[in-house]
Amino acid sequence: MEKLLKNDSGYGAFRIREEFADTFLDGDILKWTVNGQIPFDDMLADFRTLELIDENVQLASNMVREAGNDAFWQGYFRNAV
Repeated sequence: MEKLLKNDSGYGAFRIREEFADTFLDGDILKWTVNGQIPFDDMLADFRTLELIDENVQLASNMVREAGNDAFWQGYFRNAV
């Protein structure tokens, strides 16, 4: 039976699976095919809820994305002074 899920964007399990089709694994990091970026944590959580990725992929992807965000903001504020 299909898991019942409706995320904050109103996507159900079928639409989330469609979104997942546009991803690929780069090692343990999940990325969008279109731009190579890591999905936001809410989408990773949806993929995990539907068992499309495991906990290791979810955690590793979130850690790498957050590290990239931190580096961006550090550079931004360093250059804004």
